[in-house]
Amino acid sequence: MSDPLSEVLALEAEGLLFSAHDRAMVALAERPDDVALRYRATLTIARTGATVMALDLFHRLRLEAVADPEVAALGARLLKDRAFEQPVAVRGPLLREAARRYDLLWRRGGAGWHGVNAAALRLLAGEREAAAAIAGRVLETHRDGGDYWAAATRAEALLLAGRANEARTALLEAEARAGNDLSARATTRRQMRREAVALGLSPAMVDVLRIPAVLHYTGHMPKPGQDGAAEEAEMAAGLDAAIAGANVGAAFGGLAAGLDILAVEALLRAGITPTCVLPCDPVLYESDSVAPAGAQWVARFRTVLPRVRVVQLDERPFPDDDLHLAMAARRAMGLARLHARHRDGEAVQVAAWDGRPARGAAGTGADVQSWTEAGGRSIQIGWPWPRNGTGNGAPEARRRPMAVLFGDLPRFSALDDAGLAAFYEGPLRAMGQALDRHPARYRNAWGDAVQIAFDEVPAAAACAFDMRAALEAQEPPIHPRFALDFGPMLPVQDAVQRVEKFSGRAMTRAARIEPVTPPGRIFATEAFACEVALLPRGAPLACDYAGLIPTAKGFGALPLYALRRAWAQEEMA
Repeated sequence: MSDPLSEVLALEAEGLLFSAHDRAMVALAERPDDVALRYRATLTIARTGATVMALDLFHRLRLEAVADPEVAALGARLLKDRAFEQPVAVRGPLLREAARRYDLLWRRGGAGWHGVNAAALRLLAGEREAAAAIAGRVLETHRDGGDYWAAATRAEALLLAGRANEARTALLEAEARAGNDLSARATTRRQMRREAVALGLSPAMVDVLRIPAVLHYTGHMPKPGQDGAAEEAEMAAGLDAAIAGANVGAAFGGLAAGLDILAVEALLRAGITPTCVLPCDPVLYESDSVAPAGAQWVARFRTVLPRVRVVQLDERPFPDDDLHLAMAARRAMGLARLHARHRDGEAVQVAAWDGRPARGAAGTGADVQSWTEAGGRSIQIGWPWPRNGTGNGAPEARRRPMAVLFGDLPRFSALDDAGLAAFYEGPLRAMGQALDRHPARYRNAWGDAVQIAFDEVPAAAACAFDMRAALEAQEPPIHPRFALDFGPMLPVQDAVQRVEKFSGRAMTRAARIEPVTPPGRIFATEAFACEVALLPRGAPLACDYAGLIPTAKGFGALPLYALRRAWAQEEMA
């Protein structure tokens, strides 16, 4: 039987932090007193940037009662991470408290990495001379154990002590020792890049710690008969060169006939296991996106399917639109960007594109446009076969992709008539006024529940923040639960209310997520989190992984994210 801790560590080293966290949490259901699993469960979610969730877990798993210095240092690290989620003007107290905790651990145990963290936080709190003094004392006692962390600790201490050239040399030694541990590299890069900026140095110095890129691949499907050994060989060579040239270490995309399968085959040749995002079950996907290109592609699809990781969405074909394919493509792009952020690496796209626009919501042209509009680099390798027709020839679709918000308030069912009168004049009026400030396409309420649809993700997020603030300003304060999703929505006529509405699976999912959302929080689906990841760089939103969480009414366990504002100055720890 495999050891769950070893599995968690292996996933963590590979940079698959979501999977590492989920595996640790599953193992804890059977081993709730295992300190190592409690620690890794919290550390992995902290490394995704989900600081609030990690702080909650740190206390829920009783880690503050554990005497181990490494566990105690995690508490200090979470304070530091929390500081960097705040505006610059209010970070100081949290940074100084985290520094105090690291300093105490260093003085008690003498571990250099505790001392260097204390020095780093002094620097980031504006105490440059104190930081240099602590770093100097760390260097006096530091002993090289021959591992990655010993070299990384020395590099950081040298940087903080003002010896930047020696720090770079030590970083090169750390890189030589890092092996396949991407998580360790990412942690050091983020920390030292922040310190370099504070010291007025180039943050590029940390790039000697190499993080493989995360690839998104996209391209056209061939028509029956559009194949040939020479053309395929040329495309395979282009894919091999792009994968090697971008130093790809992970990949996300589809598994359709044509470029998708060619890219998966190239990735497998390079020793990389891609994650294939399918809109529906593999059998239906094969008939919809593989078989139309010919039997040879079906055989190749079935050969590679057992060798890839599969993310299966809850989307199915709908008459006259291709939104199920568009949602899968956008999920793959968003996951690639999220994983690159967590690994502190680059997300890059490879596209086999003929340069013409997509004919519907899905297509290579749509993928390239979305990727580049988000600020991503797209490598285009061309497409050897012609496509029939020109321009966007798809019929007008009935459905449209929308962001949806579902929420309700605690203790509504306990209100008497006087309480209900006060509710409609107070909290519900406050929610309505907040909603008036945002461009909703559809709005509805019954009792304390609200159901809203938006054309744009930022509008849905801003409305959720605004409504929460309006309710928390009530007397007494109300802490609502809000859930957000993104997906195809269908305009319908409600014959009972005699009004036009929007309906869709996304609204159903949001309604099932809201009851498991902690009061005062805003939870989002992975679809919504991926849309946030596809916003242009600098968008003031962030989605932090909350875990694989069972939803209400037996709807199943879903990967959920906590939505928060991101400040312009924020850098992930």
